[in-house]
Amino acid sequence: MHPPFFPLRLWICATFLILSIGQCQSQFRPPHVQITDADTVGAGFGFIRQDDNEIENRAYLEPVFEELFTQRTQGGKKISIVHIGDSHILGNFLTQEVRDRLQREFGDAGRGLLFPYKLAQSNGAKDFLAETNCKWSGANCQRDISPETNFGAAGFKLTTTNPNAELTFRMRDTATSESRYFTKVTVFQRKTALEYDLEVRDETSNQIAQLFIEDDYARSFYFDRPVGSVTIAAKKTNAQERTLTLDGVSIENELSGVLYHSIGVNGAKFMDFARAKYFSNQVADLEPDLVILSFGTNESQGNTDANYLRRTMDLLTSQILERSPATRIMLTTPADSYLRGKGLNPHMAETSEVIRQFAHEKGFALWDLFNFSGGKNSSLQWKSNGLMTSDSVHYTKYGYALQGKLLYQSLMKAYNGFVEGKR
Repeated sequence: MHPPFFPLRLWICATFLILSIGQCQSQFRPPHVQITDADTVGAGFGFIRQDDNEIENRAYLEPVFEELFTQRTQGGKKISIVHIGDSHILGNFLTQEVRDRLQREFGDAGRGLLFPYKLAQSNGAKDFLAETNCKWSGANCQRDISPETNFGAAGFKLTTTNPNAELTFRMRDTATSESRYFTKVTVFQRKTALEYDLEVRDETSNQIAQLFIEDDYARSFYFDRPVGSVTIAAKKTNAQERTLTLDGVSIENELSGVLYHSIGVNGAKFMDFARAKYFSNQVADLEPDLVILSFGTNESQGNTDANYLRRTMDLLTSQILERSPATRIMLTTPADSYLRGKGLNPHMAETSEVIRQFAHEKGFALWDLFNFSGGKNSSLQWKSNGLMTSDSVHYTKYGYALQGKLLYQSLMKAYNGFVEGKR
């Protein structure tokens, strides 16, 4: 992304950085992370083998662990994790468990990617509110079956022709009523002659954010003082402009720590994101250190051919690495679930094994949730323990929270192993 000349902002950033470093240096911690009882799954779920909850090929993730180690012991590092998947990721129940725990141990750099899912007729995360003054049309990459689709970072897009359109995000968790504050807003909007310009402001603090960095896929704006809400407003500057298309919004607080972006689409498969024309370009603007790919449930619903599944995984991971060559990839296998409306799913084990083999062949990291959480037909145990919803494909809020704890636990086991190796 290319920054224009803006001396005042540079001075403010330098001042903020000095203050941030001072804050980090006052919070040094021992490198090892303690996995507490609150981070583990209770003994009542015997079908989950927590002792086997290990990331395979964890050595591949050492560059990520090195960044986490430096942040924990010295401060001054931002670690960006992008978790991409289907409906299991969309709701943010699983990812919020991981995000909250990582930020507790390594620092909170912000909430990350947001999208106003309700305006696109979808469910989504509940830790922020989105309001608008006009009508939008929304769609996602799973609904469009074209060979190449017009989607970006969130896998969703919103479009309006209203020249006075406004969209406001309020970072207030609907469950806890807690607010999160931020200073940086990145708007994912493709730069064309037809697109309205933008004004980014916060009416509570009476601030207009300043554009500081932009490229063809995103623009980053900065507030001088932290805010808890942001309004993105269309700004028509010439007769050509007649539409506003948003692919997502990312918020940061410009402190060191972990950013954990959560990207999900109902019904999505690997191929849906691989077909999204702007996806890997905009993910690159999130500067990911680690990309986690969590698919497989929907591929299993259709008994996807193993060779085709490998090709779709290869296509998506290649696209991500082409734009973000320094990032690390971790694939996950899905927990078992039913074949929608037809009882136990006979395809889950094969799909999970294909994902596992592909990760090994490519040298990627793997979190094999399917096998250590019970394997074939273990959805019977998930369901009988109240961890699945009535459709027997999705999990309850508690079931997703349990999976999030397990993912965090596996990451910290691998990280602690890395720390031990440094001694």
